[in-house]
Amino acid sequence: MEIATQAKRFYSGQEAKQLQIEAVASLVQGQNTFLLAGTGFGKSRISEIYFNLLPSSASPVVLVLNPLDALGDNQVEEKKKSNFTAINLTKLTFNKQVAEEIKSGVYNFVYLSPEIFMNNKMWDLVYFSLEFQRRLGLVVVDEAHMIYVWGLVESSHGKKSFSIIIRHQDFSIFRPCYGKIGIHLQCRNKAPILLLSATCRPIAVDSILRSMKLTTKLINIIRGELTRPEIRIIRITMSKSLKSNLDLLDVFAPRDETPDKDMIPTLIYSGTRARTLTVLEVLDIARGTPGACLDPCNLFRGGSTHAQETKTRKKLSKVTLKRSFR
Repeated sequence: MEIATQAKRFYSGQEAKQLQIEAVASLVQGQNTFLLAGTGFGKSRISEIYFNLLPSSASPVVLVLNPLDALGDNQVEEKKKSNFTAINLTKLTFNKQVAEEIKSGVYNFVYLSPEIFMNNKMWDLVYFSLEFQRRLGLVVVDEAHMIYVWGLVESSHGKKSFSIIIRHQDFSIFRPCYGKIGIHLQCRNKAPILLLSATCRPIAVDSILRSMKLTTKLINIIRGELTRPEIRIIRITMSKSLKSNLDLLDVFAPRDETPDKDMIPTLIYSGTRARTLTVLEVLDIARGTPGACLDPCNLFRGGSTHAQETKTRKKLSKVTLKRSFR
């Protein structure tokens, strides 16, 4: 009851979801917790609610592992909006001064990549120090299914290993030792671990628990709704080659039939980045806008103010929502 009351007060009258409360209660009892819930569930709020229950006199720290630096940047901005102090550790931001600030509890939330967590000597001095371990209140592994992927990379050899790395090229720098990240996470005080994922199959959950040296008796698995009913997936039998992407001609209507404003937001994933231009060219043919994909976008320049940059990013997000390529 206290958790729900605290959360409602902190979020200006907005009540926490039952599974959020259940997850926080599990952490308060010192239990390692694995929450499986879809995107948009509000998983990031769990660590915030839990943090507010910790004694402020101890200047507690929540450590969050992210597979992408960009995710850390976004989450730091969100935490600052909620009046938390936060920092995303990258090779550019992590120095001796920041290391001392982290040890002394300047930041409520510390975001970092596996690269720094496992392969940075200065971070080791912080993480294994008695001062930091006393402050460590919670370890969060965001996108926890990546532990399973890293384990695949570690256990693969030769071309198979290389192909896995290529397929996941967007997930920061890959090292086979990332498969041992579970062992590294065990070297901490009694702070609980919170694993978060929206895309974990049973085989991945089992693999993650083995990597973390945990059994189902040592972790509380909370299962939420993983489906996204507002998202539709339409399967179309291909008649053209994958390389040509010409099957898209049957998916997108010409602009005179469906104006841009009536286009349904769509994500398009191409096999490689090199094929992105081919996809754009086919879309131009389908929409009856030849050459439009080659028009440069000069919405933001280096001399723009922060406010202009923020405004530009909002505009770009609308564009990339319709055409997102990997």
